[in-house]
Amino acid sequence: MSDPLIQPGQVICRTGQLEPGGLAFRFIVFYEELCLRIKIPISVEDHLPAFVVNYQGNYYAYLNRCAHLPMQMDWNPGELFDDAKRYLVCATHYAVYEPDTGVCISGPCRLGSQLVVLPIRVIGEDIILL
Repeated sequence: MSDPLIQPGQVICRTGQLEPGGLAFRFIVFYEELCLRIKIPISVEDHLPAFVVNYQGNYYAYLNRCAHLPMQMDWNPGELFDDAKRYLVCATHYAVYEPDTGVCISGPCRLGSQLVVLPIRVIGEDIILL
């Protein structure tokens, strides 16, 4: 199954689909404001991989793009948490990120660099991309 394309205002997934510290829900996103903010050339063909996770009962969404090198962070789809379910880890070079802020705390990424945050809101059981 391919990752769904989610537009601003659409439901990404339901909260019940995400276990705390479990697999991320992967999706694809495109919108011009985001491309401008992270300095990616704008093209209607540019669809960016993204994910949402449940960390301690709260939900956070990011581009699936390591701050160290611009590549997807999960080798196995949705596997982003470390074994202790405390941090998000890039499977390629082991950059380690705080799940609630996206800030890099260890590894080859520049300390203090961070994942690109995607704005979301939880309404009832729906996680919505803003």
